[in-house]
Amino acid sequence: MKYFNHKNQNDETKGPRILGQIFLASGLLVILVAFFVELDTDPLKIALVAGGALFIGFIFASIKSGTLIDFRNNQFKEYKNILWFSFGEWKVLPQVGHVELIHHSFRSSYIPNGITPTLNGIITRYKVVLLVNNKKFLVLDYSKEKDAVIALEKIKMGFGI
Repeated sequence: MKYFNHKNQNDETKGPRILGQIFLASGLLVILVAFFVELDTDPLKIALVAGGALFIGFIFASIKSGTLIDFRNNQFKEYKNILWFSFGEWKVLPQVGHVELIHHSFRSSYIPNGITPTLNGIITRYKVVLLVNNKKFLVLDYSKEKDAVIALEKIKMGFGI
């Protein structure tokens, strides 16, 4: 295995992705209403509004981030993707001596913002920690233990640990 790709789900791109989905839904709704209901509005205006919403929604919904590890060249990069473009620089990956799995539970209380549902309670995150000289170097978060264990095994196999 040459690469390991960790897609970050718990980052600052969640809000824009949801907003992008809202724009996509509204663009589709404009098209459906114009198709099924007879309107006096110019079809060009309808197409511009629907097309603009779909275009903006597609861009926002495609935003992703993560960490890519290249085992053969001993390098990694933390990246952000928008559409087909990836932003991030490769950095040298020091010799990883140990990889471990940590369960981190905490109490969460969210303030309602009108977009995401309010959730109060205990949340558990599973963290795959790469240690260099017995110091934390890189942490990869997962919401499911099964996914974290699979990632741990792939990383151990990639580093030969």
